Amino acid sequence: MAARGKRSVASMQVAHVGVDSRLAPPAGMTAAQKAAWVTVTNARPADWFGPENAALLVQYCRHKVQADILAYQLEHFDPNWLADDEGLKRYDKLSGMAERETRTINALLRSMRLTQQSLVRADKAVDSQKERKPWQVEN
Repeated sequence: MAARGKRSVASMQVAHVGVDSRLAPPAGMTAAQKAAWVTVTNARPADWFGPENAALLVQYCRHKVQADILAYQLEHFDPNWLADDEGLKRYDKLSGMAERETRTINALLRSMRLTQQSLVRADKAVDSQKERKPWQVEN
């Protein structure tokens, strides 16, 4: 129950510090995986992830780092290499691997409800039928 009466100026100036109970990255992760872990856990409230989410989060971080490595390889792929069959095979292999990593990342994010779609409530979304389009002006 709240205290009665006016609050003193001194009581309003006291900072209330809570304990941040974010999940710490498990041992055995690489530095890049730990960085991905910290980025994801800091993007949500401290109590968003519980110990039951750790396994999925570890897998997400691993796949994220792998996807970054594959993206780097594809970005630095010389288009001249596509002229021969070996270069074409390598590019196809890298593209397929990157696509699989992306699909896996997407599935993990969805299962942890971290996608934009899962964060927007349908009843709070804009009703596109009622709202006017920018090109629909009144005369």
